[in-house]
Amino acid sequence: MFFILSKILDILLSPTVWIIIPLVIALRLKNIKQVKVAIYTSLLLLLVLTNGFICNLFLQSWEVDAPDIPRGKSYTWGVVLTGGMIQSTDRHPDRISLGQVSDRMLQTFHLYQQGAIKKILISGGETSIPNLIIDNTHESMNVRKLLIKMGVPSRDIFVENKARNTYENAFYSSQMLRNYIKNDTIVVITSAMHIRRSVLCFEKQGFKVRPYSADILKKDTPPGILSNFKPSEQSLQVFFQLTREFVGILAYKLQGYV
Repeated sequence: MFFILSKILDILLSPTVWIIIPLVIALRLKNIKQVKVAIYTSLLLLLVLTNGFICNLFLQSWEVDAPDIPRGKSYTWGVVLTGGMIQSTDRHPDRISLGQVSDRMLQTFHLYQQGAIKKILISGGETSIPNLIIDNTHESMNVRKLLIKMGVPSRDIFVENKARNTYENAFYSSQMLRNYIKNDTIVVITSAMHIRRSVLCFEKQGFKVRPYSADILKKDTPPGILSNFKPSEQSLQVFFQLTREFVGILAYKLQGYV
């Protein structure tokens, strides 16, 4: 039930919805001054939430840019969390298309290649909800296939395909790696924006965690003048993700997940 409610709540967390709501209210108002206030509110939200400069300020304060693992340092397990590494494969079943956060997989491969991790656990299952959400990406298995094609031996890749959210990532991973919890530190690989919640969940399950950030969105270089004023539809998506992570941590604390 918590999983279903969290997906429904996503609608209210969308910045696009925040922009539309004042306009809908304006249609029902009769007082001209109130109508203007509602319209101005919508325009202000639109300007702020599509501003790349403001968006980047929030990213810089939220994303965790965990440092690289130095060469010579090695951990047994790297756990990479699913959630957008693969796109739908229905139209081209023999072609595996990468998703928006595929950098998680590439960084996992990088860590394995340099010897920083010896084994890979891909954590995440199908997230379909009957009549609400369709997930046909088969993400965990397709990530496994790609890693094997890239040269990772199949004997070093393990799949946990029950988890539907971050709490379940940590819970089901702890069941598979229970013999390693007390003595070993695991490397958790996920998006920089998602690291905070992930670390809290895995530590709650008893893991010692070494976070590793992928899919870093923040820009540390000075922006050009146009970036301060040019509207960016991508910023709407980023603000949605930021809000979702912040609310997610609060919800997980209320549930006792972290």
